[in-house]
Amino acid sequence: MVMSDIFTSLPRSRTGLFEADAPLAALATLQDHPARGAWHVMRMPVLLLADVLAAGLAVVVASACLELLPEWLNWPGKVLDMPLILAASSGLIAGHAWLGLYDTAGRGPVERLRLRALAAVAMPCLALVPITVAAQPTPAAVPVLLLAAGLLVLLGFVAEELLRWLLIGREAWGDRAVVAGEGAEQLASFLLAHPELGVRPVGVLAEPKPGGESGGVPRLGSAGRLAQFGGSAEIAVITGPEAAALDIAQLPFRRVIIMHNMQGLPASAGAVRQLGDAPGLEFSSRSRRAGALRLKRTFDLCVAVPALLFMLPLILLLALAVWLSSRGPAFYTQRRVGHHGRPITILKLRTMYCDAEARLQDLLQRDTAVREEWERHVKLSRDPRVLPGIGPFLRRTSLDELPQLWNVIRGDISLVGPRPFPNYHVERFGEDFQVLRASVKPGLTGLWQISARSDADLRQQQEIDSFYIRNWSLWLDLYIVLGTIPAVLGARGAH
Repeated sequence: MVMSDIFTSLPRSRTGLFEADAPLAALATLQDHPARGAWHVMRMPVLLLADVLAAGLAVVVASACLELLPEWLNWPGKVLDMPLILAASSGLIAGHAWLGLYDTAGRGPVERLRLRALAAVAMPCLALVPITVAAQPTPAAVPVLLLAAGLLVLLGFVAEELLRWLLIGREAWGDRAVVAGEGAEQLASFLLAHPELGVRPVGVLAEPKPGGESGGVPRLGSAGRLAQFGGSAEIAVITGPEAAALDIAQLPFRRVIIMHNMQGLPASAGAVRQLGDAPGLEFSSRSRRAGALRLKRTFDLCVAVPALLFMLPLILLLALAVWLSSRGPAFYTQRRVGHHGRPITILKLRTMYCDAEARLQDLLQRDTAVREEWERHVKLSRDPRVLPGIGPFLRRTSLDELPQLWNVIRGDISLVGPRPFPNYHVERFGEDFQVLRASVKPGLTGLWQISARSDADLRQQQEIDSFYIRNWSLWLDLYIVLGTIPAVLGARGAH
């Protein structure tokens, strides 16, 4: 489900939390819901401590790296001291507080990565303020802080990924929410399945439908009673026409989110525009801007060129292992559907027998269950075409994809995008989606790889790729690249 949302902070009075005519069952439901626990109270200290540790580690590593510079560069040597670490920590905390990163509700991981990068860029300037006040900063402190700022983008990503799932497991990430309006049950189920968004539904306010489910969230009555639950949740999420019937400004919630199920619109590229006395949403297609395409190409080359040079010895070693396992070419090429539907030739390490296609057709004719699995996923969980030993290892770790770094450098594919599929795979999608998919370059990795990988069926592949294309940004690409590393190391969904 892809929805567009407007986040509006509305600090209101918490008086008059429940009216006398509120349903007793609804009141009992929220009273029985666990109150804020110790971890929720400790959330802020934990986030602050993580920032202090990340900033300190970044400064230590940056200082150690700069001390390795050759002597002819006249680097002054060791400049690491506790005031520099404290200044970097305070600068990072100030940046995060300014950008609202200690509020864990309502912003997804990609948006938080963008804000963390902005805070890291601002950190050297903010850190120099206390240093200048306390003492005259040494010239060597500036390059240390600049290098530490770059390291903080990666360190901050890793720290937040670990902390987020730790806090999610203890119901301490984000804030409690009640969901009201048409489609509230479906939205509540979606939010429960995506706790990283920080909007934790504790109740649904909607008219019951015959045979309808509340998605595992207690039903609290009709949407008209939303104001009665302002003391039981910090967030109100309103869907459908009910948003127009409620006085949003008077709702007793810290934040109100209005959501409309507008399929096909970008969910992360909208801006609020005031037209008269009513707000409107403006959308733009980032993936079709000439400047954005040049920026994406620059990002591809900056990552792919050094990555290929670094990985070349490993690629050659794996190619030798493939050749020893099955005599024949170690590399495998296949025609795939590229940008604007043009055919491209993809390079991979061979993981299958040379007569793989004949083996597949023979198996599909003999085994009905295997044929049904192929029709749904266009993959097989137990593929008889795969080489024993080295084949499953390469596919599980995705190391067979490493030669495609050359395809990225050539410009056949991008570093991030929908996977380049063979024509027989693409033809299984609807015509409209085929056109949408062909509007961007395919990628070496993508949102599909870090979320579902080969566990996804055709419908899920279409939903994930559609979301990526409509919501593309350089920050989304960076998030996917960083997220690919743990996905590959964990071999999640790969076969």
